[in-house]
Amino acid sequence: METAELILLAAAGLVLLAIAGAAATRQAGAPLLLIFLVIGMLAGEEGPGGISFHAHDTAYLFGSLALALILFDGGLGTKLRRLRAVLRPSLSLATVGVLITAGITAIAAKYLFGLSWIEAALMGAIVSSTDAAAVLMLIAGKDLKARPRVATTLEAESGFNDPMAVILVVTFVEWLSGRGAPDPVMAGLMIIWAIAAGGLIGWFGGRAIAFVERQIGLPIGLYPIFAAAAAVFLFAFAQVIEASGFLAAYLAGVAMASAPKRRAAEATARFSDGLAWIAQIGLFLMLGLLVTPSHAAEVALPALGLAFVLILIARPVAVLICLAPERYRLNERAFIGWMGLRGAVPIFLGAYPVLAGVENANLYFSAAFAVVIASLVIQGWTAGPVARLFDVAPPLPRGGNLANAGAVAAVAVGFTLASAAVSFGTAERNREPAPITPLNVRELITALGQDEAGRAVRIESFPSDWAELDPAERRDVFARVAAGLVAAQNERILAERESLLVMRAQIEAGIPLTLPQQARRDSLARRYGGRYEDLDDLLARVDIVPPSLGAAQAALATGWGSSEAALARNTLFGRTPRGASGFDSLGAAAGEYVDVLNSHRDFASFRAERARLRAEGQAITGLALVGEIGPYASSGEAYAAQVRSVLTSADLARFDPNTAAGTQSM
Repeated sequence: METAELILLAAAGLVLLAIAGAAATRQAGAPLLLIFLVIGMLAGEEGPGGISFHAHDTAYLFGSLALALILFDGGLGTKLRRLRAVLRPSLSLATVGVLITAGITAIAAKYLFGLSWIEAALMGAIVSSTDAAAVLMLIAGKDLKARPRVATTLEAESGFNDPMAVILVVTFVEWLSGRGAPDPVMAGLMIIWAIAAGGLIGWFGGRAIAFVERQIGLPIGLYPIFAAAAAVFLFAFAQVIEASGFLAAYLAGVAMASAPKRRAAEATARFSDGLAWIAQIGLFLMLGLLVTPSHAAEVALPALGLAFVLILIARPVAVLICLAPERYRLNERAFIGWMGLRGAVPIFLGAYPVLAGVENANLYFSAAFAVVIASLVIQGWTAGPVARLFDVAPPLPRGGNLANAGAVAAVAVGFTLASAAVSFGTAERNREPAPITPLNVRELITALGQDEAGRAVRIESFPSDWAELDPAERRDVFARVAAGLVAAQNERILAERESLLVMRAQIEAGIPLTLPQQARRDSLARRYGGRYEDLDDLLARVDIVPPSLGAAQAALATGWGSSEAALARNTLFGRTPRGASGFDSLGAAAGEYVDVLNSHRDFASFRAERARLRAEGQAITGLALVGEIGPYASSGEAYAAQVRSVLTSADLARFDPNTAAGTQSM
């Protein structure tokens, strides 16, 4: 009993918190769905709430129900006369527009994520359709007041475009699942069937609901419940026969609202509106719980690039092409192009690959989530100002923008704090030992320890009295520092390598990778420039760099730590970040150094020789690999010979581990 009560308490508390957040941020123009999503994330496993929820099948079931109720309510609010006027352009946007958007986005996804064409096509399909929940909520907002034709076009498009996106996603998922390439004719027939059958079921089903409502005598409170239950029935029936349940739910609302002499029209509309709000709040809270922010963070940069391509290129091009034959003014086309909001539907569709067990499913789901966040922030937050900019909505009362400025700033700060709170758990789990900043040479030597082996050290910078150190002693301490910095990077690399070895063993045993493992693999593939589907190639890249080699190269580049670049700019290995004069710390310089050797194409032979040594059970040492280091400098082989000379004359080989297994830990 206590467990049930706690669940009810948590669920009701989350809903109340979401409503409070909506009330607090309404004046700032914040997209309410974004607030609900963020609160769900804060309640999730990586936020303060700590709720672990990974039931994608449950999310799919509840998401289907929620979207059906949201679309039914949207249909109830759509005037049939206005819908008829925009039916052709809406259908064009919902079919041809989705295809164009998916195609352009797929091209971007291929190069941003390094996917195959089929995988990229699936990514494009997942984010191709606008979201009914997001669009309908903004259109219904009292502050937007877009012109009826523009608003109805966006409403109808969001109600019509799900069938095309769903069929594209299902088709590509089946293709990736090994069922072979789809038959284009059959795929086309499926799309026609989904739209035609879903439309007929929705229209005549809605009329039937209105007819039955007139014929039966019920208490006034039961009519709205009857209508909602009947709409869900039509949605489920359409889905069972592989028609579009989403279209059926939307048109059922339109047909029912346009029927004459209904007994409980106002009561049904009010009840449906409240039910749609509950569905939207619950849906986005659940999606916030379902998403793991750290997984989305792993793909944040390419996903943000994908979002910009979607918002600034794919959507506008699709709108311009689809509305070319229609009588829309340029400002109306521009606004419709901007208002291609993504919300629950892309995340919902992103769950398809997860449920189907498709390889790389985490990437699709997490990228869809990141694209939705970008869309809600960029497009959702600017909907009102853009509507007035394009003159499709009346201007705000004089001084309205100034009145809202403080609220907007407050919400921006709040959202930043929320994001920080969500990432807090991840940061705690992934925290490395803090680097030290020695105040003097004595502290530095103490940190290095008494042993002469390549002990891992994490040091921010050289101490202020470094130049006062005896030159002979300074050479020895510098060698230990440089080798220790590389050894610290090797600790990180060996942990990454171990995770890849576990993944490879699982795959060889026929055990699918978990979503966190997929996220980890994808992140490593991007960092090291490898292919996520080729673990052998990744393992050849994710491997240690001999500390002796790093010490020898650093000695050559800095004159054993005497150069101004090393002391003032932490530049140890003769390289600086692009567009910068130095590094924030010595550890950052060491990290960039090992990443170059492990990822740059010029060091393919270095990695190949290292892989050979490991395969044959030999130690990975500087002396064994120094011959492959020539591409590091323009002098090539002459440079490699210099590094070899420093390595041997200073006996730097003592810093290398005796086996290929790794380094000591500090």
